[in-house]
Amino acid sequence: MVMPGNENSKARGFIDRIKYDGPPPTPTGEQTPWLVYKFPYENLVMGSQLIVNQSQEVLFFRDGRALDTFGPGSHTLSTDNLPLLQKIVNLPFGGKTPFTAEIYFINKVAKLDMKWGTTEPIQVVEPRYNIIVNVRGFGQFGIKIADSRNFVTQIVGTLHGDQISDYQRVSSYFKGLVLTKIKDTIADLIVNKKISVFDITTYLNSISTQCEENVSSEFNRFGIEVLNFFIESINIPEEDIAKLREILETRTEFEVLGDQRYTRKRSFDVLEKAASNPETGGVVGAGMGLGMGLGAGAVAGGVFGNVAKEMNATPSEQKIKCPKCGFENQPGAKFCSNCGYKLEG
Repeated sequence: MVMPGNENSKARGFIDRIKYDGPPPTPTGEQTPWLVYKFPYENLVMGSQLIVNQSQEVLFFRDGRALDTFGPGSHTLSTDNLPLLQKIVNLPFGGKTPFTAEIYFINKVAKLDMKWGTTEPIQVVEPRYNIIVNVRGFGQFGIKIADSRNFVTQIVGTLHGDQISDYQRVSSYFKGLVLTKIKDTIADLIVNKKISVFDITTYLNSISTQCEENVSSEFNRFGIEVLNFFIESINIPEEDIAKLREILETRTEFEVLGDQRYTRKRSFDVLEKAASNPETGGVVGAGMGLGMGLGAGAVAGGVFGNVAKEMNATPSEQKIKCPKCGFENQPGAKFCSNCGYKLEG
């Protein structure tokens, strides 16, 4: 609330009482959160009363420079409590000398419910399963103005002529910085420290501490203290979970098959290839299930013989040729895999 003083002071064109009680409450009676308020008048006078409420600080600004500050209480403006301004303006001592300056009220109350969240997922290689996944994070933190002079000097240009700057505007101003630091921290833990996405929730406290340190270094440059930074959740989208589940199921199948899992899987591939081979007439895929008799059995025997040959034979092994049908059998075979004829040992 602006307190412009009495009618005489208005007529003389200067303000003799300066105070701000915060923005008016909302229709529901709630107090609108504010961070910085720029007093709308600059024509001041020595001897004016400056009233600073609890949890407030006032900063005088002149010619682009942050000057004198005032804490809670009632202050009568004079050359004694405006030493920095006095050096610039060279005000005479005593009397109600008029002067001009910008006045900023700064809210020193901590705001602890600043929400953050990754608008775009972080793409990283999951170290345990070696697959690219999208990681998201959510949480909140608090801020408090620790250095009013530094804050107003650094941020005053973002007011763009507005009298009030709220926490939301400051949050938007730092949003990109916060998310960049958080993404870098999470990605470093997953990629470089090899922490699995499925184990990362057990590290939330240490990750929160690390993120607070990384973010605080940037906020401190603007006179802002970061408080109670914590991560509520780090997770991956459902579609990535489904992809990982499929990989785990395949891996389990291989483990059940044992040491020969790859060889056996190859045998399935060979049989599938044989079933689609025109030379076999699709015997494996169809004839075996239709009871085609001994003829089909002989053909099937040839097919399985080829499977065995592809799976086990090596170029250095000498085949045993069947004297009856001429089929080349594997070394050590006792009977022909094609016609069943007993082979000589």
